Amino acid sequence: MSDDGPLSDVPEGLEYEAQWEAWAFEPQTVVDDLAVAATPEMVGFMEGTLRDGVTPHLPDGHRIVGVRVDCEHRASTPAGEEVTVSITVEEVDAESGRLVSTARVEDDRGLAATGQLRHAVVNRAAFADRIRGRGSVERGNADAE
Repeated sequence: MSDDGPLSDVPEGLEYEAQWEAWAFEPQTVVDDLAVAATPEMVGFMEGTLRDGVTPHLPDGHRIVGVRVDCEHRASTPAGEEVTVSITVEEVDAESGRLVSTARVEDDRGLAATGQLRHAVVNRAAFADRIRGRGSVERGNADAE
């Protein structure tokens, strides 16, 4: 790995594909006997596929975290049906530790969703310390007093 940052081994144009089963995260029941993949589930498929595709290119102790998602949920996918998610890393800024990717979710009938995702790479230990440092008092947690 070069000294250009933890994303220096993530190439622009990186493509990755994964299959998921609709219903895995958060189904939306339309009527008693019909449930479909809800939009948060489509986003979850995109996020999971990107994570699985990018993580092998990161140094140990690092991960990506989402900072922005734009999802267009175009068609309903019945629960239990398999979807194929394809991601492409479009932009990598190794210096700032940010990347932009696009995603397509397809089911048996065609395109179900598209998205653009923005992520930052973080050092896991430092990220955990930042989260702990925010403290629960800032959020008005009565248990923290």
